[in-house]
Amino acid sequence: MKIALFAAVEEEVSQIKEMVHLTGIGRESATTAMLEFMRKHEGEDFTVLNIGTAGAHTAPVGSLLRITEIVSGGADFLSQPMFTDRLPVEIHDTSDAKLFSSDCFVSPSVYSADFLSKISKKADCFDMESSALYTVAKHFGKPYVSYKIVSDHLDVDLATWHQRVHDLSGNLCDFVLKILEKIKTNGSLELI
Repeated sequence: MKIALFAAVEEEVSQIKEMVHLTGIGRESATTAMLEFMRKHEGEDFTVLNIGTAGAHTAPVGSLLRITEIVSGGADFLSQPMFTDRLPVEIHDTSDAKLFSSDCFVSPSVYSADFLSKISKKADCFDMESSALYTVAKHFGKPYVSYKIVSDHLDVDLATWHQRVHDLSGNLCDFVLKILEKIKTNGSLELI
Protein backbone atom coordinates (compact mmCIF):
# COMPACT_ATOMS: atom_id res chain seq x y z
CA MET A 1 0.00 0.00 0.00
CA LYS A 2 1.27 3.46 -0.89
CA ILE A 3 0.58 6.29 1.56
CA ALA A 4 1.15 10.03 1.15
CA LEU A 5 1.24 11.67 4.59
CA PHE A 6 0.12 15.31 4.87
CA ALA A 7 0.12 17.74 7.79
CA ALA A 8 -0.23 21.50 7.96
CA VAL A 9 2.91 22.48 9.87
CA GLU A 10 6.16 20.89 10.98
CA GLU A 11 5.32 21.51 14.65
CA GLU A 12 2.54 18.90 14.39
CA VAL A 13 4.87 16.17 13.14
CA SER A 14 8.36 17.24 14.20
CA GLN A 15 9.54 13.69 15.02
CA ILE A 16 8.51 12.28 11.63
CA LYS A 17 8.82 15.40 9.48
CA GLU A 18 10.92 13.65 6.83
CA MET A 19 7.95 11.33 6.15
CA VAL A 20 5.35 14.09 5.83
CA HIS A 21 4.38 16.58 3.13
CA LEU A 22 3.65 19.95 4.72
CA THR A 23 0.84 22.08 3.31
CA GLY A 24 0.99 25.23 5.40
CA ILE A 25 -1.96 26.60 7.33
CA GLY A 26 -5.31 27.23 5.64
CA ARG A 27 -7.29 25.95 2.71
CA GLU A 28 -5.50 28.01 0.08
CA SER A 29 -2.08 26.73 1.15
CA ALA A 30 -3.42 23.17 1.40
CA THR A 31 -4.95 23.34 -2.07
CA THR A 32 -1.74 24.63 -3.63
CA ALA A 33 0.42 22.01 -1.92
CA MET A 34 -1.92 19.14 -2.81
CA LEU A 35 -2.27 20.18 -6.45
CA GLU A 36 1.50 20.35 -6.79
CA PHE A 37 1.90 16.91 -5.16
CA MET A 38 -0.85 15.34 -7.29
CA ARG A 39 0.71 16.63 -10.49
CA LYS A 40 4.08 15.11 -9.52
CA HIS A 41 2.45 11.75 -8.74
CA GLU A 42 -0.14 11.61 -11.49
CA GLY A 43 -0.94 8.05 -12.48
CA GLU A 44 0.22 6.53 -9.17
CA ASP A 45 -2.11 4.67 -6.82
CA PHE A 46 -1.91 5.87 -3.22
CA THR A 47 -3.98 6.90 -0.23
CA VAL A 48 -3.78 10.41 1.19
CA LEU A 49 -3.41 10.28 4.97
CA ASN A 50 -3.91 13.67 6.60
CA ILE A 51 -2.75 14.03 10.20
CA GLY A 52 -2.64 17.01 12.49
CA THR A 53 -4.35 18.97 15.20
CA ALA A 54 -7.93 20.12 15.54
CA GLY A 55 -9.93 22.18 17.97
CA ALA A 56 -12.95 20.49 19.54
CA HIS A 57 -15.76 21.56 21.81
CA THR A 58 -16.16 18.38 23.88
CA ALA A 59 -13.40 15.83 23.17
CA PRO A 60 -10.57 16.12 25.71
CA VAL A 61 -7.31 17.76 24.67
CA GLY A 62 -4.99 14.97 23.51
CA SER A 63 -7.83 12.77 22.20
CA LEU A 64 -7.23 11.07 18.87
CA LEU A 65 -10.07 11.37 16.36
CA ARG A 66 -10.75 9.48 13.13
CA ILE A 67 -12.45 11.94 10.83
CA THR A 68 -15.45 10.29 9.20
CA GLU A 69 -16.99 13.34 7.55
CA ILE A 70 -15.90 16.87 6.69
CA VAL A 71 -18.15 19.89 6.31
CA SER A 72 -16.65 22.91 4.65
CA GLY A 73 -17.10 26.47 5.87
CA GLY A 74 -18.91 28.60 3.33
CA ALA A 75 -22.31 29.85 2.32
CA ASP A 76 -23.91 26.39 2.16
CA PHE A 77 -21.57 24.29 4.32
CA LEU A 78 -24.25 22.27 6.10
CA SER A 79 -25.51 20.57 2.91
CA GLN A 80 -22.14 19.56 1.43
CA PRO A 81 -20.82 16.59 3.47
CA MET A 82 -17.59 14.87 2.45
CA PHE A 83 -17.28 11.28 3.63
CA THR A 84 -13.76 10.00 4.25
CA ASP A 85 -12.30 6.57 3.55
CA ARG A 86 -10.86 3.99 5.97
CA LEU A 87 -7.47 2.36 6.18
CA PRO A 88 -7.44 -1.45 5.80
CA VAL A 89 -6.31 -1.93 9.42
CA GLU A 90 -8.05 -1.74 12.79
CA ILE A 91 -7.27 1.42 14.76
CA HIS A 92 -8.58 1.24 18.32
CA ASP A 93 -7.17 4.41 19.91
CA THR A 94 -9.61 6.83 18.28
CA SER A 95 -13.15 8.13 18.37
CA ASP A 96 -15.07 8.89 15.18
CA ALA A 97 -15.70 12.58 14.54
CA LYS A 98 -17.20 14.97 12.04
CA LEU A 99 -14.90 17.89 11.21
CA PHE A 100 -15.73 21.47 10.22
CA SER A 101 -13.06 22.94 7.96
CA SER A 102 -12.87 26.74 7.89
CA ASP A 103 -10.76 29.46 6.31
CA CYS A 104 -9.83 30.86 9.69
CA PHE A 105 -8.96 29.82 13.23
CA VAL A 106 -12.20 28.66 14.86
CA SER A 107 -12.58 30.62 18.08
CA PRO A 108 -14.92 33.11 19.78
CA SER A 109 -12.64 35.93 18.67
CA VAL A 110 -13.37 35.07 15.00
CA TYR A 111 -16.91 33.66 14.97
CA SER A 112 -20.03 34.78 16.80
CA ALA A 113 -21.35 32.73 19.71
CA ASP A 114 -24.46 31.96 17.63
CA PHE A 115 -22.39 30.60 14.73
CA LEU A 116 -20.14 28.56 17.04
CA SER A 117 -23.24 27.07 18.65
CA LYS A 118 -24.66 26.21 15.23
CA ILE A 119 -21.52 24.47 13.94
CA SER A 120 -20.92 22.73 17.27
CA LYS A 121 -24.20 20.91 16.69
CA LYS A 122 -23.04 19.80 13.23
CA ALA A 123 -19.35 19.03 13.87
CA ASP A 124 -17.19 17.58 16.64
CA CYS A 125 -13.89 19.23 15.71
CA PHE A 126 -12.45 22.01 13.60
CA ASP A 127 -9.44 22.68 11.36
CA MET A 128 -8.39 24.85 8.43
CA GLU A 129 -7.11 22.43 5.75
CA SER A 130 -9.15 19.23 5.57
CA SER A 131 -11.85 20.28 3.13
CA ALA A 132 -9.25 21.44 0.60
CA LEU A 133 -7.11 18.30 0.98
CA TYR A 134 -10.18 16.08 0.65
CA THR A 135 -11.49 17.93 -2.39
CA VAL A 136 -8.20 17.72 -4.29
CA ALA A 137 -7.63 14.07 -3.33
CA LYS A 138 -11.10 13.10 -4.51
CA HIS A 139 -10.74 15.15 -7.70
CA PHE A 140 -7.68 13.02 -8.53
CA GLY A 141 -9.48 9.80 -7.51
CA LYS A 142 -7.41 9.14 -4.37
CA PRO A 143 -8.76 7.70 -1.11
CA TYR A 144 -8.60 10.23 1.73
CA VAL A 145 -8.15 9.29 5.40
CA SER A 146 -7.71 11.72 8.28
CA TYR A 147 -6.76 11.50 11.95
CA LYS A 148 -6.56 14.50 14.27
CA ILE A 149 -5.39 15.08 17.83
CA VAL A 150 -7.41 17.58 19.84
CA SER A 151 -5.31 20.64 20.66
CA ASP A 152 -7.86 22.98 22.23
CA HIS A 153 -11.50 23.68 23.03
CA LEU A 154 -11.82 26.77 20.84
CA ASP A 155 -10.56 28.73 23.81
CA VAL A 156 -6.93 29.56 23.01
CA ASP A 157 -5.05 32.20 21.11
CA LEU A 158 -2.54 31.38 18.39
CA ALA A 159 0.49 31.46 20.73
CA THR A 160 -1.17 28.96 23.10
CA TRP A 161 -2.14 26.79 20.15
CA HIS A 162 1.50 26.66 19.01
CA GLN A 163 2.57 25.53 22.49
CA ARG A 164 -0.15 22.85 22.59
CA VAL A 165 0.85 21.60 19.16
CA HIS A 166 4.44 21.31 20.35
CA ASP A 167 3.32 19.45 23.49
CA LEU A 168 1.07 17.01 21.56
CA SER A 169 3.36 16.35 18.60
CA GLY A 170 5.03 13.32 20.19
CA ASN A 171 1.67 11.64 20.85
CA LEU A 172 0.51 12.27 17.29
CA CYS A 173 3.78 11.00 15.80
CA ASP A 174 3.70 7.84 17.94
CA PHE A 175 0.12 7.22 16.80
CA VAL A 176 1.04 7.64 13.12
CA LEU A 177 4.01 5.29 13.47
CA LYS A 178 1.68 2.71 15.05
CA ILE A 179 -0.71 3.01 12.09
CA LEU A 180 2.11 2.62 9.59
CA GLU A 181 3.45 -0.41 11.45
CA LYS A 182 -0.01 -2.04 11.33
CA ILE A 183 -0.23 -1.42 7.59
CA LYS A 184 3.27 -2.88 7.11
CA THR A 185 2.35 -5.95 9.19
CA ASN A 186 -0.72 -6.55 6.99
CA GLY A 187 1.25 -6.23 3.74
CA SER A 188 3.62 -3.82 2.11
CA LEU A 189 3.95 -0.12 2.86
CA GLU A 190 5.53 2.58 0.75
CA LEU A 191 5.53 6.23 1.74
CA ILE A 192 5.59 8.65 -1.13
